[in-house]
Order: sequence, then structure tokens, then C-alpha cells
Amino acid sequence: MENPIIETFGLGKKYHISNLVNKNTEEKGLLGGIKSIITQPRHQPKWALRNIDIKVEQGDIVAVLGGNGSGKSTLFRLLSEITDPSEGEIILRGSVSCILEAGVGFHHELTGKENIYLNGTLLGMSTEEINAQFDQIVAFSELEQYLNVPIKKYSSGMYIRLAFAVASFLRTDILLVDEVLSMGDESFRQKSIKRMKQMADEGCTIMMVSHDAKILRDICCSAIHIEQGQLIGQGSMGELFKSYSEK
Repeated sequence: MENPIIETFGLGKKYHISNLVNKNTEEKGLLGGIKSIITQPRHQPKWALRNIDIKVEQGDIVAVLGGNGSGKSTLFRLLSEITDPSEGEIILRGSVSCILEAGVGFHHELTGKENIYLNGTLLGMSTEEINAQFDQIVAFSELEQYLNVPIKKYSSGMYIRLAFAVASFLRTDILLVDEVLSMGDESFRQKSIKRMKQMADEGCTIMMVSHDAKILRDICCSAIHIEQGQLIGQGSMGELFKSYSEK
């Protein structure tokens, strides 16, 4: 049996939140008796994730379930190596592409065309390999007339179209998709779902976060449930989605 393409052991991410604290002091000397208030920062640790042990098999499509602030996006940022864990270990047995919030993964000053080649290069592809996929990326995104426009001038919907096309046609073993499909129109959403199923059939592993329960039920076989930074469970989509919906 092959090793899982993703494994985490005791994975945790801690942030330090600054709270302003008012401290009363009494001035001495000529202004004796006058009290002043000094605002001082206090840094408090906040664990966004802790003790996360998961295994994801190659070719699986996995829903990551959890309420707002549960740690889903933090997990994706750790897996995509945008941020480093505070504790624990991540093992990735393949290349990772991610589609997170608009703007992540693209250089805003570069054009759409330039960003296609930049992303391919970061994935270790040669210019010839990118050229071979270029027409498919453009056709899927439906943005041919905007390829020479800087990304910073794209709408959120245009960005998502190009980001998904780039991530799904350039060489990648793991694709992380965080909520972004909800920004697209219905026809592009359906086309993206069909493409993800095709990618999984070809051996790509996909992890998804979405508030659209129908998308998750239609496409995901497995699920991971996280609440308040803690792993609640991992298993089949049917079982975990039922318990998640009933909570």
C-alpha cells in the first residue's frame, strides 16, 4: 500500500494577538496629583490549530468541514507552505497548487499571461511544458482578451477563472481550493467541478472548503471536520457531513 500523499503529525499553528491594555499612572513633580492613562500592548497566544493528525490518499477529493474561525483556512495555508507551523510536522509527497482568497499566488503587477508562466516555473515546469498547456488554460479561463492586462485590474471573478485554470492545467499533485468557486457564475462553477473530477481520475488529490453544501456532496468522497482548531474527525463524506449538519 502506498504512503498517503498528505500526512500531518501533531500539527499546530499559534498566533500572538495584541490587545491594548489601559494602565493608570500618577504623574510626579510640578504636575503632582494628575493621573494619566498609558495604553500598553499585551500579546496573548491564540492557537488557530492544534494536535491535527490527518492522512489523505492520492486521488481523493476531500471536504474540509467546520464553522467560521474553525481553522480551515489556516490548515490550507500550512499545507501550501504560505506559513510555517508552530509545532508538529507536515509530509507532502507531491507538488501543491492552491486557490485561496483573491490575490494569493499571483504577482499583481504582472499580466495574466506572465502569471501563467510564473506559476508554471514555480511548479518546476519548463517553458516547453507550459507552452503545451497554455492554450487549454486560456480556453478554460475564457479570458483571452484580458491576458495582457495586469492582474491588479482583474475583478475577483476574473481572478478566480484564471487561478483555477492555471492550477488545474499546470502540473500539480495536490490542489487546495478554499471557497473561491462561490465567486464564479454557475456555468463556470459546473465546468470547474467537472474538471476537478477529471483531475482526481488522473491521480490529483483535491482538498476543498466551501459553504455550498451541494458542491461538497456532489464532488467529495472523504471529509475532515475541524472545530475551534481541533480535529473532530476524518472519514467518509456521508458520515461526517451528517454529523456536522446535525451539530
